[in-house]
Amino acid sequence: MATFARSSLIDFSRYKWLKPLDASLLLDIGDRSPDLLSVPTKDAQEVLSKTVRLVLDLPRNSTPLVVWTQGDSELLVHSDQTRIGFSSGVVALRITVECEEHGKLVVPVPIGVGTSQSPTGLIMSTFEDLEGPTELVDAWRDALIAFAWEALLEIARVICAEVGNDKRGLPLVPGSIGASPDRLLLQPVSRFSLLPGA
Repeated sequence: MATFARSSLIDFSRYKWLKPLDASLLLDIGDRSPDLLSVPTKDAQEVLSKTVRLVLDLPRNSTPLVVWTQGDSELLVHSDQTRIGFSSGVVALRITVECEEHGKLVVPVPIGVGTSQSPTGLIMSTFEDLEGPTELVDAWRDALIAFAWEALLEIARVICAEVGNDKRGLPLVPGSIGASPDRLLLQPVSRFSLLPGA
């Protein structure tokens, strides 16, 4: 049986909320792990700070600054200043950006997710009208939303993989993302396969 390496970016052993899968429990395709993970904001922020570079394809020791270009426009993204917060059913990522016209500012991207009482799986939604200068938001809305969405999925993927592997040796993946006040809620599951017989 193949096994996959866990993340070397973060020391997960000190997190009391992370409940590794019992080695005797062999999850089949689509099975949920026994525990819903409840990740405190502080720990989710630490995971985000380590994984945000993966989302932007930044090498480990490179600058955390990224310049997005679109036609004649440029937007400087301070990836190391990306912050995450949680309320009931909402994950809010705050992205620090900078441009000539508006200087340095923070653009919040709220993402609607499930709650422990009303899980929504991986269905998420956000607003088209983000908070910030209209000209900047109109030009960069799609990029900012995509960045926030991918950052949230990457946090969930990395954490769920740490829970363990299914009976095929594949790391668990998020089957549900939710939020409660000051907590990220994740349900690890054994991944489905699109290949017949896999």
